Amino acid sequence: MDKPEVVVRIVSNAYDADQVESDLLRISKNGAVELEDESGQFSFTEDMVRDLARDWSRFQGLQRKNSRYTTNIVLSMPAGTDPQALKRASQAFAKRQFGQNYQYAMALHTDTDNPHVQLTVRNLGNDGRRLHVAKGDPQKWREVFADELERCGVEAKATLKATRRRKDG
Repeated sequence: MDKPEVVVRIVSNAYDADQVESDLLRISKNGAVELEDESGQFSFTEDMVRDLARDWSRFQGLQRKNSRYTTNIVLSMPAGTDPQALKRASQAFAKRQFGQNYQYAMALHTDTDNPHVQLTVRNLGNDGRRLHVAKGDPQKWREVFADELERCGVEAKATLKATRRRKDG
């Protein structure tokens, strides 16, 4: 039997403080869904989420115009995947990929057929360097995420985007 395919997809970027706030409020459903940051801190209220967005937006104005403040990523698996295992794998993925230099926040969503985690990464690193997503990075991220899912007891595979398209027709 084929293993389920992971989905790691960049869904959007924020280019100003208002978009950062809007994105964080959206993934936390205005504070109704637990939002977890890179240090394991949780934000539950709308005001706490707004405070996080303001904090992330400081110093961004010093960057070039049209710089991305954040990158928004979805980590998803098919229906039937244990949501808590997905969350643990997502936490490990985010820590492994971004935790050494970038702040991030994530929220587990179980209100759709496919459980998924929405992950927002602050593009200005702790070292002052910006996150640059290269062409092959999403595939590398799929592989890392599949590996973390397997470590959490969830069968998963990371296929190439071109392969998925051929199978889908």
